[in-house]
Amino acid sequence: MRKWLQNYILFIALFLSGLFQAISGFVLWLVLPHGQGYRGGRGLELVDTTFIWERNTWIDLHDWTSVAIVVLVFLHLILHWKWIIFMTKKAFSFKE
Repeated sequence: MRKWLQNYILFIALFLSGLFQAISGFVLWLVLPHGQGYRGGRGLELVDTTFIWERNTWIDLHDWTSVAIVVLVFLHLILHWKWIIFMTKKAFSFKE
């Protein structure tokens, strides 16, 4: 596989994972109730506790997406390791 295609696929995978991580985080934070129920346990029957999926499913997806991001970042570091070493040496060479 060509290097530019590898980088492009990795970029798209990281972007989509990050986007889903952000969306699921906002859904868990702003849309779905959490804690000890709605308004301290009062009126829970009035609140629909799902938004496309149930809260526990959102939490699982959020957690697994974070695992995918960590794996993709490590893959990114492995694929770009020579460039990272080169730029680090260049940044600390102090030659003009």
